[in-house]
Amino acid sequence: MRPFCWWLCACVAVLAVERGLAQAGLENAAPVVGATLDGQEELPPPVPRWREGGTPYDPAQALFPYMAELSGDRDVPTSGLIASPPEYGPMRGVLFKYISGHWTDVVTECVVKLTQDSAYDDIAYVVVNSASQQTTATNQFASAGADLGKVQFFIVPGDSLWLRDYGPHFIWQDGALGIVDGHYYPGRPNDNFSPTLLGDDHMIMPTYDIGLYYSGGNFLPGPDGTAFMSSLITLDNPTSAGFTEAFIAELFTTYQGIAELHIMPQLPFSVDGTGHIDMWMYVVDEDDVIISQFQAGSDPTAIQITNEAVPYMEALGFTVHRTPAWNAYHSSGYWTHFTHTNAFRVNDRIFIATFGNGNPAYRDEDIESYDAWVAAAGPGVTIVQIDCYPIIWASGAIHCIVMQVPQHTDEIPAVHVISPDGGELLVSGTTHTIEWVATDTYNEVIPQVDLYYTIDDGETYEFIATTTDSGSYAWAVPDAAPQAKVKVVATAADADQAEALSADYFQIAAAEQTVYDFSTGAGEDKFVFGYQTYAWSYVDETRMPVSGELSAGEYSDLVYSDAEGGDWDTDRYVAPTPSVARESTHVLEFTIAEDPAEIDDIAILWEGYADDCAQAELYVWDYVEGQWGDGAGLFDQNRFMDNWAGNRDGYLTGNIQADFESCLDADGQMTLLLYAERSQQETFHDFVSVTVSRITQTLVGDMNCDGVVNFFDIDAFVVAVAEGEAGYLAAYPDCHWLNADCNGDGNVNFFDIDGFVTLVTEG
Repeated sequence: MRPFCWWLCACVAVLAVERGLAQAGLENAAPVVGATLDGQEELPPPVPRWREGGTPYDPAQALFPYMAELSGDRDVPTSGLIASPPEYGPMRGVLFKYISGHWTDVVTECVVKLTQDSAYDDIAYVVVNSASQQTTATNQFASAGADLGKVQFFIVPGDSLWLRDYGPHFIWQDGALGIVDGHYYPGRPNDNFSPTLLGDDHMIMPTYDIGLYYSGGNFLPGPDGTAFMSSLITLDNPTSAGFTEAFIAELFTTYQGIAELHIMPQLPFSVDGTGHIDMWMYVVDEDDVIISQFQAGSDPTAIQITNEAVPYMEALGFTVHRTPAWNAYHSSGYWTHFTHTNAFRVNDRIFIATFGNGNPAYRDEDIESYDAWVAAAGPGVTIVQIDCYPIIWASGAIHCIVMQVPQHTDEIPAVHVISPDGGELLVSGTTHTIEWVATDTYNEVIPQVDLYYTIDDGETYEFIATTTDSGSYAWAVPDAAPQAKVKVVATAADADQAEALSADYFQIAAAEQTVYDFSTGAGEDKFVFGYQTYAWSYVDETRMPVSGELSAGEYSDLVYSDAEGGDWDTDRYVAPTPSVARESTHVLEFTIAEDPAEIDDIAILWEGYADDCAQAELYVWDYVEGQWGDGAGLFDQNRFMDNWAGNRDGYLTGNIQADFESCLDADGQMTLLLYAERSQQETFHDFVSVTVSRITQTLVGDMNCDGVVNFFDIDAFVVAVAEGEAGYLAAYPDCHWLNADCNGDGNVNFFDIDGFVTLVTEG
């Protein structure tokens, strides 16, 4: 969440930047104008890399690098082995953003030099805003000599070409490709949503919302699960917003597989307007790193920061190479940070920045930089030079405008089951979405996926369906089974196969389900209150931080999942826009009629979004802790059930499967919180429901719940008879009380012995 103090700091920061520009004589710097090309739509002016409102900066920061300490354990939101591929790993190609009028010559030179050499098969994946811009890009690429057979376009709305910063941030998930989506600048909502649209609609990869404000240019993954960032990460995600440094490190571990997060100091505003580490450092390979060497007379803090980084990186085992850096006026009139570390690697080619074409006085630095890169890269690596003089005044070069796409190099595909991955209750006769991710050699399309399930730990498998590699399938859940797993088999075009199982068992059971929603209106047993609060501190430990109930007409907009349009779709409840420095906040209450002792699962669903790609968060109130949490034992700010940041309807879901008494008061009241983390962003609500499930069919005699009835159930039977239902469920929390009712009379006692013996001996 972004509290008022963060907003105020940002305002102070931008004033400081403006004052610095004025002192440098730049108050009359040449403006950047829009463009109209060949009668196409009026285009916005190119957006510099620095953010609207200014980049946070702490002048009292430590000037020495250090490693962030991890906090305690956290429930992992994604299953499987997670890893962040370093940029020197195998790559299938490079993602670019092309926007007419936004330094297209630099993008074109990169695309041409990436694709035109027949000795390389790297793909240029180009993201454009529209079909007309795709046509413009195609013509410009072709006339410059690009091999269009190696160019693939995606049409996704965007605000800027700084794709490195807003993502997607790729990860490996058990060897298959996925995407992590962080928060980008609030003033660029289309950029912010791009990674999720790319993953969901085009690249067919799972996307995970990490819930952190961070830019890809401030994230350099290295060997053995290491990563390097500047201290900007702690300013963008301050402790006052619930982000301790340990929690930040924990999130990077959970979502991106980072075991060691190294925090480097941030360059001063007077040197660099972005605060990103790629403006002064680059990890070339597992042994070598490039670090800027500021010229004599440069800012002394910048000199100290970069010089202190040298022994730190050497202590980690790296050989350090230095490239020249300096600040000077650009021909555009801007005071500019010229850096030679802002480069990108694609397999055995490294693309680096040059500035001598724009200013011949910098050719000596270009030569010095080239020599340093050659030494750092070693034999067999080609250094490709790109003219970055036209773009560098905007505080970025070529690393900032690309994102490498990792390449799966194994001969067989990689596949991972996302859901069900273990611990879920699936109700017979309902529909559950099986989700998976699969990646083939050279990232080729996988034509066939076969789905199965097993209820006997893999001894046999029941066929579900054959489908395409869409990443999901709606499964009609079969008859009850106490322990089940799903198997996904991916078959490549060359007939190579790979398979994956659910990480752990899930349960299939017949169950009675009660759905609580607003189809019958509201009042007495279900309500929605609120619309805004003044920062998290007003929500913290407060079950009812808002007042004012929705009207009958507003409740009617929550009945169906039927909104298909944008912000003005009347099939949604549109919350009022919050006041300045206030955040959209709603409390939802449902009175649950079922006895908590009989409940096996509570499933919560909210559909909607917060405007301008702000993050919407779902919490449940814990009546024992007196705090908001995730329903699974984590509490307080950012410990939500689920989060979603998008510009179209998404889903916030959560399942409570234990400790139901903590989320229900004595009258059965359950309280949910829908909270938008950014001020002045309205929220759009399409559908809300709470589904309570009670298992009605059990495996009688299976009293230790291992899926079979045998003499190993005797100890559990003794506990059931001697200690009653409470003692039995305490000892065997995953079991059902009626599993021990072996004679079917509704009671558990010694009269069940004969029935148990019959089940064991005769089945």
